[in-house]
Amino acid sequence: MNDKRAKKTGEVCFWTALMIELLIVIVDKSAYINPLESQLFRLTFLLFCIKIALTKYSTKEWLMILLFGSILFISYLVNERDEAVRVVAFIAACKGMEIKRVMKVVFWTTLAGCAALMALSLTGIYGAVSVTVDYGRGGMETRYTLGMGHPNALHCMLWLVVVLAVYCYADRLKWYSYAAFLGMDFVLYAFTASKTGVIVWAFFVVAAFAMRYSKRCRENKAAYFLGAAIVAGCIVFAMMGAHIENTYETPDSLMHKLDKLLNGRYQSCYAVEAARLENWKVFASPENTEFFDVGFVRLFYWYGIVPGILYIGMNAYLLYQSYKEKDYVMLVMIVTFSVYSLMEAHFISVYLLRNYLLVLMGHYWYQPFVAKYRFEGYFWQVRGLLGKA
Repeated sequence: MNDKRAKKTGEVCFWTALMIELLIVIVDKSAYINPLESQLFRLTFLLFCIKIALTKYSTKEWLMILLFGSILFISYLVNERDEAVRVVAFIAACKGMEIKRVMKVVFWTTLAGCAALMALSLTGIYGAVSVTVDYGRGGMETRYTLGMGHPNALHCMLWLVVVLAVYCYADRLKWYSYAAFLGMDFVLYAFTASKTGVIVWAFFVVAAFAMRYSKRCRENKAAYFLGAAIVAGCIVFAMMGAHIENTYETPDSLMHKLDKLLNGRYQSCYAVEAARLENWKVFASPENTEFFDVGFVRLFYWYGIVPGILYIGMNAYLLYQSYKEKDYVMLVMIVTFSVYSLMEAHFISVYLLRNYLLVLMGHYWYQPFVAKYRFEGYFWQVRGLLGKA
């Protein structure tokens, strides 16, 4: 197979797998239970692997793929969660794909999927328009879901559509676009009463607006250090919440007061014994299958210390790239995703395309090797490259 044909075939496999992964996310947000989900995961993994086989990598890049692939394959053998290996395949397969084009496909597909779910529910064809239950605030409440199962899910998905829109079209957005996004947030809050959703949406829009219209903020090193400090603070807070014992039963304790503002999220995850900090393992046990909010705690509970550190390292690397490239939208994305993970676990999931930081990592992981190493080859040529690089 010649280089041009190999590249074309690999790209077809990548786009096919990407669309399948996006559709899986949309279907998951609906009321439909997908019986073929695990088979589709295997199919997308195979397609990403074909893309890898048909992509040229330098020897250093192959060694990186082998290193992280081996670590997360061990993770899979221990905890039986294959999404860790699928993440490596997806990130590696992103080499050579134009990042803005990929993100635009993610944006438009996600937007169309959310619009379809909302239209189906509003027309009475499929999915509930609203749900009346006790949300833990003192009685039965009716909140709108518009086909997405839960009001928090509705607010989250539409917030992420805005995040994607800003990332893809930041240079074309006017000031009134940000005002409209902010207005949408508060209007939606009237229907969902999602405190988490309204806070992170507003935070993202205000921060992106400030960075967009203030060159001093956009190019100031302090802004990026502040972003990194917020991310680090979120991680430390989550670890404290998973570690501090008995404080949840003491009304006067600081952690109890803070957790009360978060609707008892940390108390709920602390009730799961294996989720407590002192019980975290190098690689998590396959028995760790419970679902709870607080994304950072779920990260270590589901996958273990080593995969958790790798994920945090990925965030740190992307923060560095955001500073290096002065990519303020990526900076704000990383910060708001971390803040959101303090309260929700949307991004720690079996669904790869819930977490757009993986797409960004797919673009940036090989950048340090591009200028330094000119020897490239396909997977069957690695042995010949070892002596050259």
